[in-house]
Amino acid sequence: MIAALENACNDQWRVIRSEAADVLGSQFHRDCQGRVGLARSKVEKNSFRRLFHRYPANPRAVISTSRGTVTLELLYDRAPMTVNNFIALTEKGFYDHRLFHRVVPNFVIQDGCPRGDGWGGPGYTIQCEYNRVPYETGTVGMALSGKDTGGSQYFITLSPQPHLDGRYTVFGRVVSGMDAARQMVRGDSILTVTIQYQKEGP
Repeated sequence: MIAALENACNDQWRVIRSEAADVLGSQFHRDCQGRVGLARSKVEKNSFRRLFHRYPANPRAVISTSRGTVTLELLYDRAPMTVNNFIALTEKGFYDHRLFHRVVPNFVIQDGCPRGDGWGGPGYTIQCEYNRVPYETGTVGMALSGKDTGGSQYFITLSPQPHLDGRYTVFGRVVSGMDAARQMVRGDSILTVTIQYQKEGP
């Protein structure tokens, strides 16, 4: 078992390296935290630059719900890979007819779980894109169970939440419809989510 955990400390995914190092430390008293390192990207710098300039201006997501419409600006200029993932899922219809499975008054509403219990996802995870955007009212963040474990679940803050700053990828903000967001209760449904592509300039 120790050999398998040692090998896992060299895995390409940081979350696996981190878990293996934690088990080796807690159960076998071996310090392998120095091998966890940073998340490794498969995207080369030039490819990332092309990806980053994909949109001339930040796209928007229009979320039609049983309580009204909530429109988000997707912060492609701050979290391009997370936004691309959200757009790809949206264009597949992943978010249509989902439920808000988590609603905490004056804190957050959360969506994107196909199981409806907070434990579902798209079948894969994406890496975090931490940035300096603060969690103010209407900020959109990627829900996680640990570093680099995001996928499809996201949340919208209903009030400023500075304790979340730097801990969850910020990839959007509400530009209209906060009243509808505040009225949500657990079990309210999303009807459709559509993406609007913006033109740069006037």
